[in-house]
Amino acid sequence: MFVILAVSDSDKHFDIAIKEYQKRFWKKLKIENIKPSKNWTHIQIIQKDTQNIIDIISKRFWSYKKVLLSKDGKSLDTDQIFDFCKKNNDIVFIIWWPYGLDEKLLENDIDLKLGFGKITIQHWLAKLILLEQVYRVDMISQNRNYHY
Repeated sequence: MFVILAVSDSDKHFDIAIKEYQKRFWKKLKIENIKPSKNWTHIQIIQKDTQNIIDIISKRFWSYKKVLLSKDGKSLDTDQIFDFCKKNNDIVFIIWWPYGLDEKLLENDIDLKLGFGKITIQHWLAKLILLEQVYRVDMISQNRNYHY
């Protein structure tokens, strides 16, 4: 099972594409958008959103491998992502929004920091790229062609 936890207001920019991937994955994928904290300072928002992620992980996804998307994460190619996923049945991917999360608070909970290079991309675009890569991994694991 793949789970994507995303601190996100909206995916309206890529809603059609994200829904298409959800349809293709059937029941192997769950996307949870967590509403970001508001009406606080940036530092308070980061702390509250990080604690919210930690609470959700510890209550519902404690047995999952946890992958944090981060610009400082490892850049893996599709085969390396496949190898990681093949070794782990249940994976939760964490995507944060513009204010970010406190990565130091999450360090003990994270099994892998994954990056898409040194560029900064918006959270909804990161989600779409992640979906595409996880979809490829799933197709490879089934010995199916992912090109149409």
